[in-house]
Amino acid sequence: MIIIGAGSAGLFLALKKSELEQKSGDNERITVYEEHKELGKPIQCTGILTDEIKKLIPENEIKKFTLNKITNATIYSPNRKLELRMNDNLIIDNVAFIKYLADKAEKQDVKIETEKKFLDNIKGDVHIKDLKSNKILDLKTDELIGADGPMSSVAFQNRLYGERKQLIGIQARVKLSEIKDVNSNNNGTKNNNIKEFNKNNIDFYPHIGEYAWAVPENDEIARIGIALPISDDGNKSKIFEDFLKKYPGTILEKQGGLIPLHKPNMKIACVHADFAVALVGDAALQIKNTTGGGIIPGMLAAQELARGIDNYRKNLKPLNKELYMHYLLNKSFHNYKDSDWDRLLRKASSEKIKNILMETNRDNVRKMIFKLALHPLMMSEGIIALAKMN
Repeated sequence: MIIIGAGSAGLFLALKKSELEQKSGDNERITVYEEHKELGKPIQCTGILTDEIKKLIPENEIKKFTLNKITNATIYSPNRKLELRMNDNLIIDNVAFIKYLADKAEKQDVKIETEKKFLDNIKGDVHIKDLKSNKILDLKTDELIGADGPMSSVAFQNRLYGERKQLIGIQARVKLSEIKDVNSNNNGTKNNNIKEFNKNNIDFYPHIGEYAWAVPENDEIARIGIALPISDDGNKSKIFEDFLKKYPGTILEKQGGLIPLHKPNMKIACVHADFAVALVGDAALQIKNTTGGGIIPGMLAAQELARGIDNYRKNLKPLNKELYMHYLLNKSFHNYKDSDWDRLLRKASSEKIKNILMETNRDNVRKMIFKLALHPLMMSEGIIALAKMN
């Protein structure tokens, strides 16, 4: 098996596949090829995980790449806010997380090669360019996996690319000013446009850009970011800079990358008699369209793909149902106006609604939507949401 891309989906697939191979007594060679020199870089991810990660990685090992734990979230509309408790979310060190997965995979005899760029393939004949020597490697495999991101070359080469849409994510790591300085003007009055900082609280803005966020790494550094349509070229910098003003401080670094949008019923695998190709993670658009979260969906998909390409789509049905719900919600929210967001947060401020929102996480949204749909206060909101999907 050849895997193109050493992100979380590609590495987790290699790990799970090798574990299954060793249990069954098979010795299939698994190699992961990564274009970049250092695993985990460039960073193109906010790095927030729900507690679903505990089902994928032993809980006692999660601390190896955890920077912070989140217990609360504040959701903002133009004129309201909704404060929620939440099950522990983790803010991770993205590079440490990828290196953790790589170390685990290598201990299972997975070979990981960096500075190797996928060029093309004709079925199982794969061509990789060694970026250090500029030599072309001619390889053979019966299974080729594209874990190479939203602009997947493997997908394009094997007619699995289809019609895709992406957002552009722009993020800055900011060392924030002290709260007493942040929240007061020179005359001592409170500036309501600047947000207080709590290292255990995430701020989320579904009405700014496609959505925007402030995620704390620790008690003084936060990841401040926004997702925007690619077409808004002229306004990206201004929208981002305006949003950053809510969290003044020293910018330590800026990061950015494409955020794919999930597309239902997308073809993600093709099986021939002597060769099979499949996509996983961002390459397969396995992402939550409402938040841009793709790490856990990609790892869940990788776990299913490790069980075999033949049953990959069938085994993905539970995950695809979740992603489809995020797809529908995003389709509706895309047409929300400021007044719609204010109304939604006003209704969600009911204690019963807040309890429903707090007892489920973003990776189990179908369960949450079902409970909300049965609540009288939210029935009319469901009708509005359905109307806005058109």
